[in-house]
Amino acid sequence: MSNQAELNSREKTLGENVVIIVLIAILMSSFLYYFFKQEQQLTTVGFDAMARKFSSSVMGIRAQWYMDGQPDEVIIKENHQSTVVLKVNKNGWVDLGNEHNCQKIWLAIMATELSFMNQPIAVLSINSATKGEGNKNTRYVGNVCRYSLPSGESFDYQLETGTVSEVTIR
Repeated sequence: MSNQAELNSREKTLGENVVIIVLIAILMSSFLYYFFKQEQQLTTVGFDAMARKFSSSVMGIRAQWYMDGQPDEVIIKENHQSTVVLKVNKNGWVDLGNEHNCQKIWLAIMATELSFMNQPIAVLSINSATKGEGNKNTRYVGNVCRYSLPSGESFDYQLETGTVSEVTIR
């Protein structure tokens, strides 16, 4: 009889193991389902936080520009990093004024690579102008840097006014 009891015990533990594995698989699949369901929202919220950090950095640099007497360059001293010298335009907004300006602005202000949650951030430099009545009186609006993710989220930085737009989804 001891062989029969041992056989029943093995069958019982095997059945328990199968039930446990099935329960773990169900929990993992439900977690993955809800994670991927919310991933787009997480990306949007995170990129919005990054846009707000960009905006506050731009405003901080402009405040430093005012405190320094409105020079052509602003010197930013970081606690753990070296000194950074940033060129600003006549209005005090960060504008490095050279080729790949928008990309270099991001790198200087954010001090990070152009990526977010393992997604590359695309950088567009847009020169915009609007036309008045009858296509006359072209009004120059200014240069705009657009930072966008492949999933469609983007925000703009207008170099003339220092305006950082809210994150939009295209």
